[in-house]
Parts: sequence; C-alpha cells; structure tokens
Amino acid sequence: MFTRRVLTVLLRILKLPCNRFVVSAAGFKKVTAFFVVLFQLFGALLFDWPTTPDGPDLDLSKFELVWQDEFDGGALDLEKWGGHYVYGVNDCQPRDTAWWTLDQVSIVDNQLVITADFREDGPRGAKYYSCGIDTSPLHSFVGRDKGYEQLYGYFEVRAKLPRGDGFNPAFWLLCEGMFEDVTTGVTGCEIDVFETKTNPSGKYKRWKDSVYHTVHVGSYDAFHRSEMQGHFYVDNPTVQFNTYGFEWNENEYIWYINGVESARTSFAGVCRVPLYLILSLGVDEYVNKEQLPAEFVIDYVRAYQYK
Repeated sequence: MFTRRVLTVLLRILKLPCNRFVVSAAGFKKVTAFFVVLFQLFGALLFDWPTTPDGPDLDLSKFELVWQDEFDGGALDLEKWGGHYVYGVNDCQPRDTAWWTLDQVSIVDNQLVITADFREDGPRGAKYYSCGIDTSPLHSFVGRDKGYEQLYGYFEVRAKLPRGDGFNPAFWLLCEGMFEDVTTGVTGCEIDVFETKTNPSGKYKRWKDSVYHTVHVGSYDAFHRSEMQGHFYVDNPTVQFNTYGFEWNENEYIWYINGVESARTSFAGVCRVPLYLILSLGVDEYVNKEQLPAEFVIDYVRAYQYK
C-alpha cells in the first residue's frame, strides 16, 4: 500500500516546473513541499511514520445530504442510535479494559460527548467506564424500523479526540455480514473511517496527532483479513475539531481528513450491502486514572448519497 502511495505522489511531483535555477516564491514552496512529502513517505515506508494527507480535495457537490444528527435535541436520539455492545438503556457490558454503558453518553451544548472515566460507584463497581453507540436497526431499543443503514455515499464526522494514552476514539461502519466466515468484503466488512493508536507516547510517540484507516473482512475469526491504509497527521486533534470522511462507491473506498484525500483502496472487493454507523471510545491497558475523565466530542455525523 505504501509503495503505491509513494508512486502516486512522485508522479504528481514530476509535473512541477523544476527546470529553472531561479524560482518564484510559489515555486520554492512547491519544492519545499516536495521534500517534506518525500521525507514523510520514506519515513512511512521504513518506520511506519504518519504522512500528511495530500490527495485531491473532496467534491461535496456530487452528493446530497440524506441523514444527519446535529445532536441538538438535548438527549441522545434513540430512534437513531442504540448501544454498541450495549443491549438496553440500563445495560452494562465489558469491552476491553472498560465497561460500556449509556451512562457515559451525553449531549452538552449541542454536541455528543462520550466520556471515559474511572467510577467508584459505577454499575459494576469501581471500574473504568466508557461506551459506543451505533445506528444498526438490529440494535435499536425502540423498534427494528429505527436506526440507519446506507449503501454507498459519503459519511463524515466532525470531532475532537480525547487527550492521553489508552483511548481509542473511532468512527466506523459495519454490517452483520462481517460476522460470517467469508473471505471477501463484498458481502460484509468493517470500515474504520478513523481510529487512533492508544499509546501515542513512549515507544509509539511517532503516531502522536495521527489517525489511521483500515478495512476488515472475513469475520473476526480464522478467516479474518485486513488492510491498514497508513497513519495520517491531523491538525491538533485533541485540541480542536477536525472532519473525518469516507467515500464509498461500487469501485473503491476513499478516506478524507478535513476534506483532503488521505487514502483509497478496493481491498477484498468493495462491499455491496448497506452498512450502519458506529461511534465509540475504547479504553485499554495504557490508560491511567490521572488522565480521566476523557471526552470524545462529536459535533455532527452526516451521511450523503450520490446525486
């Protein structure tokens, strides 16, 4: 995947007018950008360093908005969202190092907040708690005709990520076909629009302020296969809001960060069944109580269809 990315970027660079000894300020910036990109690409190849998204800009004009949640209703809309690995409004289920419960989900100032914390008085005692929510009609608490699934289109979230180690905020798409022992992604897959390394300090410091994208197919058992698209820098993701987008058509998958293409693939055959949306805040063994509470803040989630 990185080799293909290197070749793509170098082909773009070869179009630069570099046949003069004296260049304009704009030309100097292009040459400087060339060396920055080249350095990042070889760092990605040799050391798995992140790169800066450098593909074409998103063309939103070819889409129309068909579903959204702006989180302006004062409480989580249970006709849109149910619990992910949480099977009732008052349910509490183990997930990695934490227990997931909807108690950790709130709407504050028209923004969705998923909070990871250590609670002495939690429903399972003194434990770490967090949560995930999804739009699967099968997981709806209020009826199988609720929730939301979509085939093809563009999906985007605007979010601010939690600061610290041990947290994996994620926006992803999934369908029940992923749980079958199939070796193709056409009938089911998991698409990670973005997630983060849970230990961006220490030996994983090179992944700080970056996210990565992955395609998973073939269930989560022996037939599982995946393709990770690389790590990509984001502008101060724990301090300010950024957008993370995913375009999906019958030919390929394309990822965007702040409207700039970061990766594309057709790994394992493009999925041809509807997927539902998931927002989650994972917690693992790198977490410590001094970093808590930690918040994954989502300004909006939007789904678009091709016109």
